[in-house]
Amino acid sequence: MKSKITFRRIIYLFLLAAFGYALYSYQGQLVDILHVLRRGVWYVLLAAVLVLGLAVYNQGLLYASIYKVFNLSPPKERHLSYLYLITRFVSVAAPSGGVSGVLPFIQEARRRNVSTGPVLIVNLLYLILWYSTMGVFLFIGLLHLFLIHDLQWFEISNAIILLLADLALIGGLAIAWTSPHRLEAILNRIGSLAGKVAGWGKRPSPLPPERVEKFIGELDDAINEIRQVGYQSLSRPVLRAFLNEILNLGILYFVALAFGVQLSFGVLVASYSVGMLFFVMTPTPGGLGFVEGILILVMSSLDVPRESALVITLGYRGLTFWLPFILGFFAYRWFNHYLDNLDEEVTAVPAVATDKPQHYKSNGVVSRINIDIISQPKQPDAVAEE
Repeated sequence: MKSKITFRRIIYLFLLAAFGYALYSYQGQLVDILHVLRRGVWYVLLAAVLVLGLAVYNQGLLYASIYKVFNLSPPKERHLSYLYLITRFVSVAAPSGGVSGVLPFIQEARRRNVSTGPVLIVNLLYLILWYSTMGVFLFIGLLHLFLIHDLQWFEISNAIILLLADLALIGGLAIAWTSPHRLEAILNRIGSLAGKVAGWGKRPSPLPPERVEKFIGELDDAINEIRQVGYQSLSRPVLRAFLNEILNLGILYFVALAFGVQLSFGVLVASYSVGMLFFVMTPTPGGLGFVEGILILVMSSLDVPRESALVITLGYRGLTFWLPFILGFFAYRWFNHYLDNLDEEVTAVPAVATDKPQHYKSNGVVSRINIDIISQPKQPDAVAEE
């Protein structure tokens, strides 16, 4: 039996090619990383890998806690950790300003018959928590650099851009909270402009008014969930986000310790926070080329020997960038099999006619019937028989 050529299979082949191209293009750096890791104390590096595993698992718990804030039925925590790794892989293999990283969550939600609007808000809140908690440690790191008279203009400018991006995300959520109709008007204007651009290529508008109206309705439902459960429901996601930053600091600390360097708190926070700043704000995927340079520069300026700064940087990037990237590729392969299994479950369930898909929990169970099937209107003959 011949395998079907589907759009998802084409995307998989494209990402497979991008994965191979990335490994081939940076094979020199990967070889250097392997040589460097062999020089480190193995059990301390193992501790760094274990902390990385805890960080990835905590990311799954963070996403799960945000799903629960909106009373959405989340996937399993293990599956959410896989989805996080997939976002790390896809954002490098197919960089698109963070948009491509959201797509696995949308695909998974559609297969479970969960509306995509609230899932987009989940990812928006995740970004706000990430940028905000990272901003706290960035403030401490920049303050340390300022006090020792080593704060550079490019660090300040990138920090300001990150702050503005975080404020823009918070502002968008605030508009949705206080005035959903204003947000609907903004999205309709964007949709109208996108429709004109698409019309030049004789393509339908990617953001028609009915889709905007549906999204606003789903968004309003999600925000009402927060109003009902109260602001205290955000405490767990906030704590998870701070724990994630602490675990990432631990990875850098153990990597440095594996090469005989014990970083003080100020040097640790300054190096990590500035490195993460350039991880987010540079144009290359994952800050390739920029993060390595800035980490060596910052640590060297903070009295870490240059050779030690070099090996720490290579070891740290090997564990926190390349290892999640490679694991993310295999997680993406698992994800495709997972979606295929959900599709098989969908075909095994008889069609049920209803007016709209269920968004939230129902006794802890969420229907897995395909959204296109359940939203199909009844046939006249079926209505007559009733």
